[in-house]
Amino acid sequence: MPRRCAGAFAFLLERDYNSHMSKKTLLIKVLIFILFVGACTLFTVHDGFLYDRSIAKVTSVTDQYLRTKTGTDGTRNYPEKYYRQTVTGVLQNGSRRGQEIRMTNTYGKSEVYDTRYSQGDYVFVDNLKSSGGSLTGNIAGTKRDAYIIMVLSILFGLFLLTGGKRGILTIVSLVLNMLAFYWVLLLYTKGTNILAATVPMTIFFTAMLLFFMYGRSERTWISLAATLVTCAFTTAVAGIVIHFGKVDYDFMDYLITPYEQNDANMIFLSEVLVGCLGAVMDVVVTMVMTVDQIAETGLQPRRRDLVDSCRAVGDDLVGTMINLMFFTNIAACIPAFILFMRNGIAFRTIIRYNLFFELARFLTGSISIVAAIPISAFVAVWWYGRKEQEEGKETEK
Repeated sequence: MPRRCAGAFAFLLERDYNSHMSKKTLLIKVLIFILFVGACTLFTVHDGFLYDRSIAKVTSVTDQYLRTKTGTDGTRNYPEKYYRQTVTGVLQNGSRRGQEIRMTNTYGKSEVYDTRYSQGDYVFVDNLKSSGGSLTGNIAGTKRDAYIIMVLSILFGLFLLTGGKRGILTIVSLVLNMLAFYWVLLLYTKGTNILAATVPMTIFFTAMLLFFMYGRSERTWISLAATLVTCAFTTAVAGIVIHFGKVDYDFMDYLITPYEQNDANMIFLSEVLVGCLGAVMDVVVTMVMTVDQIAETGLQPRRRDLVDSCRAVGDDLVGTMINLMFFTNIAACIPAFILFMRNGIAFRTIIRYNLFFELARFLTGSISIVAAIPISAFVAVWWYGRKEQEEGKETEK
């Protein structure tokens, strides 16, 4: 009896010790995460020495009311107040670092077309001039790199904190994807067909991410095949519609005008291909995992049972994924949508000319999600059914 009590006591001590060590390890990781984010942000705030343009930190701001203008949105009038700011700052880089500078800025209360600056902001300065012993200049915009680096460091830190080894692989794959995308853009500027460059980039994206996450396994090869087949199917459908539909690209954002119809078609098809890739891969991996987990149970389910399981999983996926595609494509248009309606542009006109391509990408992405379910289910069921038959033949021998 005493031995049993001693054993139980030792077990409790070991459990408490392990729990204490796990909490201590978690606390250390959280502290490292906070220090990492803080160090990255602090460095970026004071990285003015890396810029050729002059940067100033705003030390004081004085606002003065100028006037009120009356605008209209087509249905009613509304007042817009304008103010002038006298901005004082201190230069953060260059040969005049540390010197005080005075600037002016005019803004409307709505801040639609201009910006209101506050104490503590970092701004770019152009046209530096010295008059009467004081420096003057023009504010050319806000320095926002610190916010970007802070968000990226939080993202990467959370990857490392929660994902461990997989978090590192995710970061590496994200960086490689950015480099591959940049390389494709360089090829396009040098005259390469954008769709011809996007296709191998898509294959690279898919293969790299899947191999980083799951290694060289059957699951990876099945997911890769199903993803590529689904993306090819969706792009082909979009290409057929574009060919016979004669799409007008006059309102496509950032398209150089005058444009060639074929070049615009290739750009839009590339957008469709890349846009549907993420959602398709998510659906395909889920479907393949479903079949893989069922096959690993060793119960030897019938092909009909596997198909029914895939259909049930697909029913749960399709609603949330299609809504995800909708919000992803429409979210960036909300500010412009509100601005257009505020200026009296009809809802029908906005949909027809300004949101057409976002809606088109949403619809093609939805088609790819729906198509990914039967395609991935067919590929996975066929593969595991074939594998089971081969194992059965080997057992008979």
